[in-house]
Amino acid sequence: MTREEAFDLLGPYVDGDLPEEIRHRIETVLFSDRDLAWEAQTLMVTRARLREGIGEVVASDSFRARTLALLYAENQHVAPTESVAENSAQYQLPIRL
Repeated sequence: MTREEAFDLLGPYVDGDLPEEIRHRIETVLFSDRDLAWEAQTLMVTRARLREGIGEVVASDSFRARTLALLYAENQHVAPTESVAENSAQYQLPIRL
């Protein structure tokens, strides 16, 4: 099995959807190709996290501040009347997710 063939089958391999013989052939390639093994491991971790649910994603204070400053700079009609930097609620985005 070539590296390209193994790469194309990483998704079904990670999901356990391949016959045992094909799984062994892919594992042989993974043992000899560090980059491909890293891709397989990354895919496993990503799929596991997606299945578990990501949970609440919280933006950092600095990201929220930069986002609001940019939002208000480009959209003066939504800017509050008081200064954004002095507003204690500056880290609350004016949108609902």
